[in-house]
Amino acid sequence: MNASRLTVIVVNFNGGPIVRQCLDHLWPQMRDGWEAVLVDNASGDGSADGLERSFPGLSVVRNRENVGFARANNQAIEQTDGDYVLLLNPDVVVAPGALAAAIEFLEDTPDVSILGPKILLPDGRLDPAAHRSFKTPATYLYRVTGLSRLFPRHRSFGRYYLSYLDEDAIADVDSVVGAFLLIRRSVIDRIGLLDERFFMYCEDEDWCWRAKAAGGRVVYHPGIVVHHRKGSSARTVPFRMAYHWHRSLYLYHRKNIAPRYAGATNLTVYAGIAVAFAARVGVLAVQRVLAAPRHHARSAPASR
Repeated sequence: MNASRLTVIVVNFNGGPIVRQCLDHLWPQMRDGWEAVLVDNASGDGSADGLERSFPGLSVVRNRENVGFARANNQAIEQTDGDYVLLLNPDVVVAPGALAAAIEFLEDTPDVSILGPKILLPDGRLDPAAHRSFKTPATYLYRVTGLSRLFPRHRSFGRYYLSYLDEDAIADVDSVVGAFLLIRRSVIDRIGLLDERFFMYCEDEDWCWRAKAAGGRVVYHPGIVVHHRKGSSARTVPFRMAYHWHRSLYLYHRKNIAPRYAGATNLTVYAGIAVAFAARVGVLAVQRVLAAPRHHARSAPASR
């Protein structure tokens, strides 16, 4: 059986109405022979209900538990056969023509392993994560000290988000983001599936790391545009996502970066991750306490 040209994978967790919005914009761009799979990670909000009827041809996989972003995508990758695989977040709206343009670019540039688009936030700004370099102790230091914000055009201080690049120019980068990540099936066959030790976060950067280590290119393409309502699902479980973010930072550093640095440097990075996690939990706890009186006031019955 011939492989379909494109497999689109959407992983959903309590996505609410944004899932349908994503598919509403995706579906007119789907072509004959292309396939789309939605993997629902045990959503409790009914956001996956009725999608097969609304979008004929959509395959829906329903997990009994939230198995995480990497594992859910791997489930779909293993069940499909597209020459190209697109990871697409449910809170992403793909601009008209973007899918065809992305496939055309990969077909014209066979040495590109992974392709990422220009990702616009709701306010119209470029999502900084659309093009990145790999994390290093130096990039952590520049972010913690604020140097990356003060001097975004500096080639050292702005290194992580490559903020000195022209956002309207095609560029080779280290990493693009999993909200819209297009990869060749042949590259997956060579470097392996997403690393399921990453429940969520950093699995995309790890994939890019492996693709580049295998001799492939990772490219940012501003002519392919998507709109991202960032973190919509993560906001429903903020403490859990804070844990997974910092855990993934630790795993990514230990796997890819630590072998290149001395033990003392690595211990400093791990300590910094732990402190950042504790600070984030503290902020979330304070926010929850402050929000409680407002929630109580909204939910209290009105006086007659």
